[in-house]
Amino acid sequence: MTTYIEIMSNLRLVHRLMTDRRQVMLEDGRTGKIVRVDTVFPDNSTTVSVWTDTKRGPGVAKVDLASILGAAPAQSA
Repeated sequence: MTTYIEIMSNLRLVHRLMTDRRQVMLEDGRTGKIVRVDTVFPDNSTTVSVWTDTKRGPGVAKVDLASILGAAPAQSA
């Protein structure tokens, strides 16, 4: 079970990545940019909307906070 401190730490990281417009890596391997973060209190459930670009085309994926692994690795040109 995750603690309140871990949830808040992850939430701050997600907000920083969104503000910096950094690419993030999802646990299923997709990458994208965070466009919205919704947290419901007192449940502490957070839904993150991520703009992804897949083979089927671009779209918004709504995922749980735990699905965000962190910043995506930088791609070389």
